Amino acid sequence: MSGPDGGIPAPDMVGVADGVELALHCLGGAGPPLLFVHATGFNGCSYGPFTDRLAEHFTVWAPDLRAHGWSPPPAGRDFLWTTLARDLLSIIDHLGIAPGELDCVGHSIGAATLLLADAQRPGTIRRMYGYEPVVWRAPEVFGPGENPLIAVTTNRREVFSSRGEAFERFASRPPFGGVRADALHSYITNGFEDLPDGTVRLRCRAADEAATYDGEWTSTTTRLAGSETDVVIGKGLEMTFEDIGVPAHEVLANSRLITYSGLGHFGPFEAPDVVAADALATVLGQPRVDRQSETNSIK
Repeated sequence: MSGPDGGIPAPDMVGVADGVELALHCLGGAGPPLLFVHATGFNGCSYGPFTDRLAEHFTVWAPDLRAHGWSPPPAGRDFLWTTLARDLLSIIDHLGIAPGELDCVGHSIGAATLLLADAQRPGTIRRMYGYEPVVWRAPEVFGPGENPLIAVTTNRREVFSSRGEAFERFASRPPFGGVRADALHSYITNGFEDLPDGTVRLRCRAADEAATYDGEWTSTTTRLAGSETDVVIGKGLEMTFEDIGVPAHEVLANSRLITYSGLGHFGPFEAPDVVAADALATVLGQPRVDRQSETNSIK
C-alpha cells in the first residue's frame, strides 16, 4: 500500500500512549533490526542517502516523533523529551527487540531521546551512534519557554507553490545550503505534504516544531549519568551549536567522540556517506578504544 505522496509506503501506526500514535516506517534492508530516529523538524523518511547506507546491513525501522512526518500531534500537547523517550520504548516493545539487542542511530533530538530511553530502561541499547544529541549540562539548560528556537520556528514559512520552489529556496540559504543535493531532495520529497490546491506544506508544522523545542529542557546529563550504553557520538565543527555532542560524552562511561571538520549540525545530510560509515562501524561492533576522541576532515 502506498501513502499519499510520491508512492511512499504507508507507515504502520503504533499506539505508544493513551490516544497517541506514532508512524513507524520500514526503510528496507534484510539484516537484523536497527532503529533510526530523526532530528526535530524531519521524519524517518527524510534521510534517504544516509539511511540507504544503513539498510545495506540492517533492516532499518524509523519512527516519526510526535507531530513529525506522518505522526499526528498529541491532543494533550505533551512534547517533553522524556515523554518522547517513553514513546521510543513503546516502539521498541512493538518491534519485539529484546533488552540488550537493540542497535540504533539517532540525529539531534533522535539521539538524545534514544539516550533518555536507555536511561529510563537501562540496558535497552546495545550499540548506538548519535550525531549531535541535544543534551545539556543542568546549569546551562533552557527553562520552559526560554529556548530561542521557539520564536524562530514559529515564524517559519510552511507552504510553497511546489516542491521545486521549496528546493530552490532551501538550497539557497543556511542551513540547507551546505547539504548534498540528493539529501536535500530526500528531505523536500518526504518532508512536505500535498494540499488540495496544488501547493505543498511542511509535514512538521511550525507550532509543533516550536513545541518540541520547548520540551527540550528535560534532556540533561543528569538523566544520563551512569549509563553503560556503548555509544559513539559524532559532532560537527562548523555552523553548529558549540557544545552539542560533548556533554553527553562527558557522562557516558562507554563512549567515544568523533568530531568532523567541515560539518555542521546537519552532518548526515552534508556528508551522508562519511557519517553513515562511522555509524555502521559503531553498530556493527567494530573494535575501538573507549573514551578516545578523533577528528575526521571532510573535504
